[in-house]
This record gives sequence, structure tokens and C-alpha cells, in this order.
Amino acid sequence: MASQLERHIGLITERLQQLFELCSKALLDAMDAFATLDEHDAKRVKHSTDAIEELADKIESNVFETIARRQPVASDLRKLATYLQVSHHLYRVGRYAYKIAHIVTLAQGLEHYKELESLPRMANMAVEMLRIAMDAILTGDLSRIDELEKIEAESDRETEEMFQEITDFLRKRRDIVRMSMLYVIVGRYFERAADHAFSIAERAVYMVTGKKTKLGLAYKKGRESIGPH
Repeated sequence: MASQLERHIGLITERLQQLFELCSKALLDAMDAFATLDEHDAKRVKHSTDAIEELADKIESNVFETIARRQPVASDLRKLATYLQVSHHLYRVGRYAYKIAHIVTLAQGLEHYKELESLPRMANMAVEMLRIAMDAILTGDLSRIDELEKIEAESDRETEEMFQEITDFLRKRRDIVRMSMLYVIVGRYFERAADHAFSIAERAVYMVTGKKTKLGLAYKKGRESIGPH
């Protein structure tokens, strides 16, 4: 029979999974709203982020209550501390979804001057990176952590290609400066969401092994692989 501590941790784990799902959906829905510049869809995304904030607050309260009343030690305490930080990272991802949705409002009266290819791919890659990191948190399996760097490299290439494409358009047209700026801002939010995936993955490594590590291309040199080859 599970102890009260195990039941409390289990409840927080379920809520963390739900929070990830809400954040992922909000981020992708925000991308869809920006692709169509549909203000009604953007408003729905903004409304959905209220649930993200409420759930993140519940997780924080659950963690503090569990630590205060159940007095976890060692690995359980490390897990709860990790859950608290991961909840904050996911909350930030939800805020990026809100901001992208708000950009749709700012873009009213404008129109896309090119096919959106890089931004949807960057959105999907950010969500995939978050999924890999969250799987490590929720299951304790670190075998896919190294995939994050490969996906980040692909995202970097998408970003570079998008910037080059925008620059080429700007050489020919001067009426697209504002929309070009919005493309760059939206892309930056997806990059930040991907950065949170690395932070979550670092917490997963710490939660499972008790050791702190730095992940990402900037730290790849000299770092041993976490997962199997």
C-alpha cells in the first residue's frame, strides 16, 4: 500500500503532466493563431493560459504542503524540489504562448508576405524538446536527453534560414518591416521555450543522479553522454 507521501507525490506528478500538456497545446495553438492572424483564436489561447497559471500555483502549494507535512528526505525531497522548478519553467512556456497570441492582436491590419515554414517547425521542435525533458522528469529515464542537442541544432538552422529569408525580403520591400519584426519576436519565444526544455532536462539529471550538469551546445565539449550510445 502506498504511503501518504507517495500518494501526495503521485498527485503532483499527475498535475505536472497535465501542466505540460496544457503548455504544449497553448504553444502550438498560438502558432496556429499567428499563422492565420485570427484574433478570435488568439483570445482563446490567452484564456487557456489562465488554467496554466492556476495549475502551476496548485503544484507550488502541493509541493510546499508535502514538504511541510510529510517531511520527505533524500531522493523524495530532491524530486519535490525538482517538480517545483519544472512547474515554473512550464509556466514560463505558457507565458510565451500568451505573448505570441498577443502578437496576433498587434498584427491586425497586416498580412503575411511569405509562407510560414520555419516558425511552425520551430514550434514543433520546442514542444518535442519539452516532451523529451518531461519524459525524463516523469519516468526517471535519461536515455533520450542527448537528443535535445540534436533538435536544438536543427532549430538553430531553422532560425538562421528564417533570418536570411527575412533579410532577402527586406532588401526588396520596405513595407514589411513591422511584420518582419513580429516574425523575429515569435521565433525568439520558441527559442526560449526550447531553452526551458534544457533547464528541465538538467533538473531531471539532478533528480535521478543527484549530480548537476549543464546541457546544450555551449557545454557539449568535454561533457560525457548521459544516455546510452
